[in-house]
Amino acid sequence: MYISVSELGIPEELLIRLTDDEGSGSINEARAETAISSAEALVDSALSRVYVTPLDPVPGLVRDLTRDIAVYNRYMRAGSMPAEVQSGYKAASDIIEKVARREFCIGIECPGPEFNYQDREFSREYMEGF
Repeated sequence: MYISVSELGIPEELLIRLTDDEGSGSINEARAETAISSAEALVDSALSRVYVTPLDPVPGLVRDLTRDIAVYNRYMRAGSMPAEVQSGYKAASDIIEKVARREFCIGIECPGPEFNYQDREFSREYMEGF
């Protein structure tokens, strides 16, 4: 995992509210981890166009992007969305799309563009006499 539940940066009482559908009064770790896994899948999907995923070691920026998306995922399920959570998600989405288009680096070496080269099938010598 790129981040843990404790790294979500959500106060405990709020995380309880966002994950505790049963009313047990405690954090439902499985629901929080599901939000993190979904965020990681989204990040990996975009970054896999440029990098081999999952990333190891994980750059700090990728941890931040994953956190912002995971927090957004939890709030989406809860129904109310604070503006700062929505703007964090939008910024994270924009960054991962820029990385996927090779317009932005995530703190590790950005691979250059890929070129495929194939010898000409119909060279001047091959076509001589036609």
